[in-house]
Amino acid sequence: MRNQRLFGPLLAIVGAIGLFVISLMTWYQVDLSKISVGAKFAAQYAKQADLATSANAWEPWGYGSDIVMLAVILGSIALGIALIGGGARAVGLAGALLALGVIGTLLVLLHILSGPQPNEIVDVQPIAWLGALAALLILAGGYLSFDYAQQSEPPQPKAAPKPKQSQPTQLRPQRESERSSRSDLWDDSDFE
Repeated sequence: MRNQRLFGPLLAIVGAIGLFVISLMTWYQVDLSKISVGAKFAAQYAKQADLATSANAWEPWGYGSDIVMLAVILGSIALGIALIGGGARAVGLAGALLALGVIGTLLVLLHILSGPQPNEIVDVQPIAWLGALAALLILAGGYLSFDYAQQSEPPQPKAAPKPKQSQPTQLRPQRESERSSRSDLWDDSDFE
């Protein structure tokens, strides 16, 4: 797989699309039966007041987390497309994709492991773990892209070799006419 130029970016794009689709599903469910006193009253009140008893990945965490998750998804798709489109040897693009994979994976795992409050009555649904798997796909795609970019990076040019010192050229025998015209510049003993 190390020699497959497109595998890493495609994996990251599939992971980003998968994370987006899975993030719209129900990640958290409030289990009103876990309320020790007045469970039936709480369930009836939630139904009458039209209170949400479930949430997807976007709802409980606020705008900051939503912006980071959206940046991870859109950035992974954009960088994957850029790497497929000809920048497969760009170490910077592949490094950014790897960083997005790390950030996305940490964010999703934080969402799953901490869960919304109160933890006692909120259950994390199994679909959330599929979201973590999708984030891991982005991370794996970023790693494979970065690895490929590093392996295929052209070697840095070495310092130019020093020019060889030229050998003294042999002088051709001079003709009589040349000797007479140059006799005033040097004499024949210079060439012995």
